[in-house]
Amino acid sequence: MEVCLRRGGHPAYDEIIDYPPKGVRFSETKIAKGIEGKITAPKKHRIKRRIFDIYRDYVTNVNAVPMSCKEDVIYSCGMMVRSRTPWVCDFEHTINILGGLRYRNSKSRINATMKHIEKSRCTLLPWSRAALKNAEHVFGEGFSKISDKFRVIYPAMHIDKSVSPRKNDTGKVRFLFISRHFWMKSGRETLMAFDRISKKCDAEMTFLSNTEDAVKNKFSSNSDIKFIRTPISREDVFDLYRKSDIFVLPTLSDTYGFVYPETMSFGLPVIATNVFAVPEIVENGKNGIIVEPELQMYDKNYDYKFRTVGDLVQKATKAVQRKLVDRLESAMLELAEDDKIRRKYGRHSRHLVEKGKFSIEHRNRELKAVVEELSYK
Repeated sequence: MEVCLRRGGHPAYDEIIDYPPKGVRFSETKIAKGIEGKITAPKKHRIKRRIFDIYRDYVTNVNAVPMSCKEDVIYSCGMMVRSRTPWVCDFEHTINILGGLRYRNSKSRINATMKHIEKSRCTLLPWSRAALKNAEHVFGEGFSKISDKFRVIYPAMHIDKSVSPRKNDTGKVRFLFISRHFWMKSGRETLMAFDRISKKCDAEMTFLSNTEDAVKNKFSSNSDIKFIRTPISREDVFDLYRKSDIFVLPTLSDTYGFVYPETMSFGLPVIATNVFAVPEIVENGKNGIIVEPELQMYDKNYDYKFRTVGDLVQKATKAVQRKLVDRLESAMLELAEDDKIRRKYGRHSRHLVEKGKFSIEHRNRELKAVVEELSYK
């Protein structure tokens, strides 16, 4: 079976290209040159994009790119398709298929989108149950007409079986925090929580982020905190995973968070927050501990509470989430003091990525069923 893959720059799509379902061959069509978060569009691409924006906003009112191909099925990342060929579209959040935040309350865009889905030979693949529930909320009563065209398939994570096992030769329990986004991932609250527990148990923290000097100075008296500035090489990141015992990342804004399954692939238990799909990845009491933040990007229906990430960050910098600090301290201390629980959670983390719902095998089984069903209709 031949599938035309319309992909973006996210490395998640490398997993589809490099490890496809058996009997399925992907022909790649790149949206633009570049990498995630830093796509550099050539002049020709920018002109085409502008023409499409006009066509979408003033002609069809549907965020669907026109495509024709010789393959059996089209797989499009984050955007619907207008084609006679059956198509699949994955998405992190409903705003992806609507075309952006400004359309989340547009009844005309929402209705036009539902009609397009209803008449198309298609399947939409939300990355999580949270994304699916948000789609149900956004489309409202009309969702019942298109619900059979939605199917959750989690992005997969390949595990290199030759990766050397974790090794901690310090005698201390090693915590690890990794993110370029210090404030959006509750970096201050994580440091405050660790500063407390380091006085109660033998532990150390490796803190990889763009940490401001003022923050470093505040915690300079704690010799158990090691600050590393991003970016570092992927191999160096993997080395940090191997040398750590517990991963901590209390995000305030992630629809998925690929760093979690990546960390889990190294057999680490995880401490994370109840934000969007994170509790689907970090299962509380099974492969980690989920804590409740006082501030986050999404409401109970997984809609955006803030207009931009910048607005969220601005609020996060103003006041310490003191209850979150307390909850992080409790979770970190619990895992630091119980080696048996750490190992149990770590084994389950590894299982979820190696053989469970985040495995290549599971993803391929689900994806193959979807494309085969579409091609035979």
